Amino acid sequence: MCCGSKRAALRNAARTQVAAPAAPTNGVSVTQSFAAVTLHYTKASEIRVRGPVTGRLYDFAGTPPAQAVDPRDAGALTRSGLFRRA
Repeated sequence: MCCGSKRAALRNAARTQVAAPAAPTNGVSVTQSFAAVTLHYTKASEIRVRGPVTGRLYDFAGTPPAQAVDPRDAGALTRSGLFRRA
């Protein structure tokens, strides 16, 4: 499977697995409710993924390859094979 197919599969999986509202209903931001997890993007091209639990959009690029992600989204993103915990 080529890189483009993996990205498309990840986007499609994220769209179908959203199980929670995109924004917290109590007005508390994600950074206040959960300790963020830093994920490292393992590819060089740019990618935008939607967190399967929070619905939040994450933009990754080759530089900088790491960013903070809500821990509720981190597990699914690392299982995709495109990310690893930093």
